[in-house]
Amino acid sequence: MTYPDFAEALQARICADIEAEELPHTARKSLDADERRKVGILEVRIATLEKAVAKAEALDEQRQQEAETASKRIALLETHNSALREAVAKAELLSEQRLQEVRKAAKRADDLVAELVEMTAEFVEMSKRKAEQTAAMDKLRAELDDYRTKS
Repeated sequence: MTYPDFAEALQARICADIEAEELPHTARKSLDADERRKVGILEVRIATLEKAVAKAEALDEQRQQEAETASKRIALLETHNSALREAVAKAELLSEQRLQEVRKAAKRADDLVAELVEMTAEFVEMSKRKAEQTAAMDKLRAELDDYRTKS
């Protein structure tokens, strides 16, 4: 039953109550059987409508409470969502900072490797020179020993 139906039913009930108050008690008794039957049917319909209205009002109250609960939950979820968005923004910023630090560290590591390769090349070159010098010294010693033994 919709609210307009309830409104019509209530209006009919009010009209019936007013008419019943206007009819003197004796006049009611003088109603014929058909009219009494109609009044009885109307009273049953009115009682049914009153029950339906009471049920609708209870359902309306329940729906209002559910709506309030849902509204509070939505507000709570919006607050939580806002906090999560803030946390995500902070995490993205921190992630970007860490990425920059990693890039700097990688560049530093690359520079150190390049420096190490350069130093290794210099060390190899020095080792070659030392080996050449050692060989030249050995050759000179051999020549000196040879010269001493011949003299």
